[in-house]
Amino acid sequence: MVSGGNMRIKKSTCLYLDAEVVETARRLGLNVSRVSENALKEAVRRLKGTKQEDSLRSQDNSEGRDRDSDPGAGLHRPVG
Repeated sequence: MVSGGNMRIKKSTCLYLDAEVVETARRLGLNVSRVSENALKEAVRRLKGTKQEDSLRSQDNSEGRDRDSDPGAGLHRPVG
């Protein structure tokens, strides 16, 4: 399949999906394969992003960078 000038290799895959969801999607004119592929791409993107962010956060926390030892010190609350 050609997409934007780049050759994309597609793989036939068997998915087990709720029959009603598939039927409703088809009635609405959705391409189940395309929607499934896009959802997988988004899930992979989010998981990769989360792992990278978690890795960066754990480095920051383990080294104590940018940590305020008294985060409420700057709050001026009226007494009384």
